[in-house]
Amino acid sequence: MIIDKDKAGIVFNRIVAEADGFNLKICDQDLNRPWGGFLRFDEECLELFFKAYWQGVDTGKSAGKRDPKVLVVAPAQRLSLQLHHRRAELWRVLDGPVLVVHGPDMDHLKEEVLFTGDTMHLACGEIHRLCGSLTSWGRVAEIWEHSDAWNPSDETDIVRLQDDYSR
Repeated sequence: MIIDKDKAGIVFNRIVAEADGFNLKICDQDLNRPWGGFLRFDEECLELFFKAYWQGVDTGKSAGKRDPKVLVVAPAQRLSLQLHHRRAELWRVLDGPVLVVHGPDMDHLKEEVLFTGDTMHLACGEIHRLCGSLTSWGRVAEIWEHSDAWNPSDETDIVRLQDDYSR
């Protein structure tokens, strides 16, 4: 399925406007990923991010650096099956359902359907993949929990094990 660029533009404009309404400072964005896109917010906005997207959820007290982000997945699209060496991830579904494939290794992967409001913690090194539903855009608030404050994770800290887009 090819992403409807007009629909994607409407979805992304809504998300950018919502972030602006919450006074979240966007420090990085890529709204042209083959599966959808993301907005990453300045770490100084972390408390505002928690108030906007994590009310009523215990996000734990990490001593390390954390980065807030929103992922947007188009219908019938999925991110690569991946892992990260320098971060764990905490997810909260904002618009679901979404499908998550995850596990400690390739022989122990499981699938879970998450609905709006559901949360998931992915450990550093845990294999995972986020998939959109067949009919609607999925949206996930994500917190990167960096394992090394001196060498924080970034977009290059992705080990792709399978990828629909040959990256």
